[in-house]
Amino acid sequence: MKNSSSTQYEWVNYAKGIGIILVVYGHVARGVFNAGMTEDEMFFRLVDAVIYSFHMPLFFFLSGLFFVGSLCKRGGKNLVSSKLATIAYPYILWSLIQGGLSYSLQGITNFKTTVTDVLSLLWLPHDQFWFLYALFVVFVFYTLAYSLFQNVLVLFVLSLFLYIFKGDLRVSWSVANAAINFGVYFCAGMLFSRYKANDLKVSYFWVLATVVVFALSQYCFHNQFYTGDIVKLMMAFIGIGMVVVISKLIGERFNTLRLLGRCSLEIYLLHVIFGSGFRIIMQYFFNIENSAFHLIFGTLVGAFISLVFTEVIKRMNLNFLFHMPKHSVNQNKA
Repeated sequence: MKNSSSTQYEWVNYAKGIGIILVVYGHVARGVFNAGMTEDEMFFRLVDAVIYSFHMPLFFFLSGLFFVGSLCKRGGKNLVSSKLATIAYPYILWSLIQGGLSYSLQGITNFKTTVTDVLSLLWLPHDQFWFLYALFVVFVFYTLAYSLFQNVLVLFVLSLFLYIFKGDLRVSWSVANAAINFGVYFCAGMLFSRYKANDLKVSYFWVLATVVVFALSQYCFHNQFYTGDIVKLMMAFIGIGMVVVISKLIGERFNTLRLLGRCSLEIYLLHVIFGSGFRIIMQYFFNIENSAFHLIFGTLVGAFISLVFTEVIKRMNLNFLFHMPKHSVNQNKA
């Protein structure tokens, strides 16, 4: 979830903004469903399936865009060290914070949380934090793989091979399975940068074309015309392509979306606490159980209150809540 400081890649922040809104909505919607407040279960499951078909692959793809450049600039050891500070550290810290809150409030949450659940974070991630664990594993694995092959096309073929034959590999660790499932999108991001696909110009025609293809692919899949892992892979790439085209066309017109993208990691860490907290307060204290109300305002609270909280934390110089203090990282390097 690295911020894009280059004007050439400014669209990445818009893509992350779109992605994080979908993430927040998806978790809010699942919370509303698990709380028994969904009036139309079929519609919920359809929207849920459409969103989850591409929104997490999108984040792995965006992370892969800058991988080779960062690796060549920093070297493998320093790159992994930086990911310990910006991915592994917030994963552990916020798994403990959110897990502790879930355990304390388990009488009014959707699921029971035990002390074992909270403390098992080193091998079994919970809730949304699986993404950070899997992303860290992907970074480590492809750092090692790149040192061997130094060819992004070979890495993409490797990731595709792992994806296709994952059933035969019989990997039991859920994090490794997630890394195999999503590593192919990470490598696709490498290819996108390597072959300068970012230089392609887009137009409204491209937006229309990708939206139509996306809609058709979803229609065919959910009507079971075409199914299977390869079809899911293609659907994810179509969804990623649609978001990329839209983001490249947006330009400088939606600064709020760009800000959400720049703070996507912080929002990812915080949104379940604020979104779930809003649902619990509205349901238990105000007896509001209208699903549309919860979906709309829960998503707004999850995204924008997290954004405000992030800005407050930065102004108070409490950045250790989101990444490892730099002096600790420097000590580790020494």
